[in-house]
Amino acid sequence: MKIQPNFLYIGADRCGSKSLHNMFRQHPDCYVPPIADPYFFDKNYDRGLDWYYKLFEDAPSSAKAIGEFSHDYIHSVKAAQRIASDLPNAKLLATLRHPVDRTFSSYAAANAAGVIRVPFEQALEEVPMLIEYSKYADKLENYFRHFEKEQIKVLFFDDLEEDPKSFAQGAFDFLGLPLVEDIDYGRRMSSLSRSRFPGSGTASKKAANLLRKFGRVELLGKLKSNDMVRSLFYRPLALDNKPQMSPRLRVKLRKIFEPQVIRVEQMTGRDLSTWRI
Repeated sequence: MKIQPNFLYIGADRCGSKSLHNMFRQHPDCYVPPIADPYFFDKNYDRGLDWYYKLFEDAPSSAKAIGEFSHDYIHSVKAAQRIASDLPNAKLLATLRHPVDRTFSSYAAANAAGVIRVPFEQALEEVPMLIEYSKYADKLENYFRHFEKEQIKVLFFDDLEEDPKSFAQGAFDFLGLPLVEDIDYGRRMSSLSRSRFPGSGTASKKAANLLRKFGRVELLGKLKSNDMVRSLFYRPLALDNKPQMSPRLRVKLRKIFEPQVIRVEQMTGRDLSTWRI
């Protein structure tokens, strides 16, 4: 009998998914594959469920929680439909970050990697997904149409920043996992980096997509988590070299996202007034 996941992390990106994935990898009662973002239910569905279930074939029989992390699922209508059809009883985890900060972080990462080369204000016009991917209410509404409210746990990046251990406990409790003391809760897995040479960021992303295309997601996971391999393509970005957002643009984006934030408050019961100020 093939092992099936009983939980999925659906997104969003730039919201601490790699840090949470690392915590789950350390938990003795949990199994998640080394690769984050196999993107099965959105980009690789044509590979079939047999291919997907192989991701979990190394899960020990003692594992209470078995799952995977693909931070783009939250944006996909088809992914929600497919998950509901193939894994109707699965529990879903999502993490949300201040939408303005997530938008800028997404830009800063793409800019540092050389994928986006224009200033932030211009990028907002030319790359619609920077804003679109921060419209959380629209994304969550799609999933609440397909799953019971009790199946979806919404976490917040603010909590990860303030208290990583308590943040992890919220996820663990949702999945029936005990809190484990000897997990490195404070390790941050996604720091802003600059490409070491022109095109290295684009080249590494193309290589990753090629490995995904040929189904080598386990190998990709091992390579992405290897600090030495990553250092071949990227170097840490100095604080004074990081892009900045003008106060004017921040105010503009907050106004754009305010209706979405209000709806997220209604969906989750979380006071997000700090996101609207």
